[in-house]
Amino acid sequence: MTPSDLIKAYSAEPISNYTMEDFTASETQENSICGDTLTIYLKISQAWIIKKYSHTWKPQMFTLAAASMLAEVIEWEHIDTVLSRGGEYMKNDLGLDVSTRRQRSTVTALLAVHNAIYAWQWNDKRAEYEDILRY
Repeated sequence: MTPSDLIKAYSAEPISNYTMEDFTASETQENSICGDTLTIYLKISQAWIIKKYSHTWKPQMFTLAAASMLAEVIEWEHIDTVLSRGGEYMKNDLGLDVSTRRQRSTVTALLAVHNAIYAWQWNDKRAEYEDILRY
C-alpha cells in the first residue's frame, strides 16, 4: 500500500474520532500553515500509561489520517515512550512518508499529545512543530 493509499484509507474511516468524556489531559493544536485544528483527549493511568486516546474535529485528509493511525499505536503505551516519538516515527514506523509541505500535517496529533502530557504534568513546558519534526 502506498503512503497515498494509506492516507486515503485512514481519512475515509477515521479511528477514535470522538470527544472523550472524563479525560485526564486534552490539547487543541492548530497548524497555521494549512489552517487545520485538531483536539486530542487522553486518559492516563497513575502509572503514566495512556489508556485511551481520541481526537475531534475534521481536519484535512493528512492530519486526520495521522491522528487515526496514532490511535492504533498509542493506547497502552507509557508516556515516556510517546514523548520519545517524533516526525521520523510517523514517517518510518507508521508509513507517513509525505512531501516536506505536508510533514506538519502528519505530526499535528502527535504534537498535541506531547503538549497535553506537558500541560498535565509540567505546566510550563511546550513543544513546537520544529521540536517534533527534529526527531
